[in-house]
Amino acid sequence: MKNNILKQIHSFSYAISGIFSVFNSESHMRFHLIATIYVVAFALKFYSLSTQEWVLLVLTISSVWVAEIINTAIERLCDAVTKDYSKTIKFVKDASAGAVLITAIAAVAIAFILLFDLDVFSSMITYFFETDIWALIVLIASFVPAALFIGIKPERYLGFIKK
Repeated sequence: MKNNILKQIHSFSYAISGIFSVFNSESHMRFHLIATIYVVAFALKFYSLSTQEWVLLVLTISSVWVAEIINTAIERLCDAVTKDYSKTIKFVKDASAGAVLITAIAAVAIAFILLFDLDVFSSMITYFFETDIWALIVLIASFVPAALFIGIKPERYLGFIKK
């Protein structure tokens, strides 16, 4: 019994390690995380989504994350098989990247369907940022660290944690 519990704990730790590895190595994954944060923050602040709409949003976001993780695993496996050019390896890598692209396009479409409401945009969002200039400044200022987080591997600014 105790061994089984330890195996389960190790399995979770390996999975979490894999997720962190993808975030560390893939700027696209960090982009998806930042996009998730902005979409969820705006949805919470300005929209009254139903339970079903939240479920759809969570499933949509997680499908993009899963597609990106699978794509990264496929690319790494292909690189381990050969460093030489191969039409087959190129096809596999391109197809898996295409799957991520289709998933991301679908996610944008779903977010657009759920969140694009001219009344909310023209009244609530505009009014909020017109009346709370500090919120607008914080939003705009958040783009700089977000861009740095996406563009720079975390080990560059989190290296001190490993020491």
